[in-house]
Amino acid sequence: MAVTIDLAGRTALVTGAAGGLGLACARALADAGADLVVSDLEGPRLTEAATALGARDRAADLTDPEQAVALAEEIGRIDILVNCAGVMRTTPLLEVTPQEWRRIIDVNLNGSFWITQAVGRRMVEQGGGSIVTLASVAARSGRPNAAHYSATKTALLSLTKSAAEALAPVRVNAVCPGIFLTPMWEEIIADRDARFGPDAGANYLQEVSGRSPLRRPGRAEELAAAVLFLASDLASFITGQALNVDGGLEMN
Repeated sequence: MAVTIDLAGRTALVTGAAGGLGLACARALADAGADLVVSDLEGPRLTEAATALGARDRAADLTDPEQAVALAEEIGRIDILVNCAGVMRTTPLLEVTPQEWRRIIDVNLNGSFWITQAVGRRMVEQGGGSIVTLASVAARSGRPNAAHYSATKTALLSLTKSAAEALAPVRVNAVCPGIFLTPMWEEIIADRDARFGPDAGANYLQEVSGRSPLRRPGRAEELAAAVLFLASDLASFITGQALNVDGGLEMN
């Protein structure tokens, strides 16, 4: 049975959309017919992404709650919000500095909270909508060399559940990506090489990918397909859930 997702007439906002998984999610929504708004920090990558997708671009630093509110108000009606903005650093737990801790928390957790709150308020007034947040399989288990990142992603799963209860009938779900060869992972590989020696990054990628039953990294469009499903009416009775998209790397 062929199933087509049609988002024509719906406005979708994707944060962190200038590259990586955010760009892939934005492309999937645009291909489904959504009126797309892409947001990220100001810069040429955001402009290029918007041009390629035929979308509106709105630069914003969502760690600032006032900018989050202003973004939601400027767009007006928003039917779909996809939270993709995030950063990661590979740092052993005992070496995490206060500055690095605050930065990871501010971008990954605070930024997602402020835009979820701002858009969620408008969705409640509209009588519905769908919010999908990119967490991580790092939320399912510890990461000794990325404890701060893991902590933020675990917090996002809790936020997803709380928002699903607080904002109903707005649906709020999360997706937990595994290994995807995005610019973020390229940074992780380079960072591991710098910290632990040549080939440390490539070896880590091979080792982690090999743990999953499918034994490979994911493709960005595979993650985007899961986000598209949760954003659509096909998932009309799903809220407060977190879906692993990781080739079976985590099974809880």
